[in-house]
Amino acid sequence: MIATGVPVAIRAQPTTHGLPLAPENIHWGYYDASLTPAVTIASGDRVHFENLLARGLDRLRLAGFAEERFTPGMLAVEEAERVRLGAHPLNGPIFVEGAEPGDVLEVRLVDIGFLTDYGVSGHLPGGGTLPDRFPSAALRRFEIDTIAGSAAMQGVDGVVIPVRPFFGSIGVAPPRLSGRINSRAPGYHAGNLDNRELVEGSTVYLPVHTEGALLSIGDG
Repeated sequence: MIATGVPVAIRAQPTTHGLPLAPENIHWGYYDASLTPAVTIASGDRVHFENLLARGLDRLRLAGFAEERFTPGMLAVEEAERVRLGAHPLNGPIFVEGAEPGDVLEVRLVDIGFLTDYGVSGHLPGGGTLPDRFPSAALRRFEIDTIAGSAAMQGVDGVVIPVRPFFGSIGVAPPRLSGRINSRAPGYHAGNLDNRELVEGSTVYLPVHTEGALLSIGDG
């Protein structure tokens, strides 16, 4: 057995890459091995990115949020012409140098913050966790205290909920033969896990199906 190690004192610092909320960094509602990478990174690098909530600004507008509260990036992504196969805007894909089919990709969620100080929650008949409990659709607005890490429900006095932000969709590209996969359901590529435990400090291990893994993250 031969191994090579690099002492911590002289190890090169990882590069930090940026993927701001912009049309060229977002693909909407699918995972696909044929996508052009938004960025190429080395193993150990960091990626700082911004994302948009599922279903985009329509959901916020229906909840009653004013246009001036939307960031320029949010508006640019919403207005861009694109294929929207599923509900989730996804950042990426990220090409990881050296990742090959059969490998396992380790993704460390180092820091997760808030892009805005507001949010929305809702339910649709026939969907979500309780598909048979609600006969009609409804949305609830929340104002977020980003320092305290809490969200106050609007229209209901005294309801303040502690929040731990996470991304609902974390996945890699499926095998090329699978084509384009809707982001709605999770699968062997991971994807729409909706696991609220995947908060800041978590580590996710994903199977690699195509060269570079093509990691995409969103629904946050």
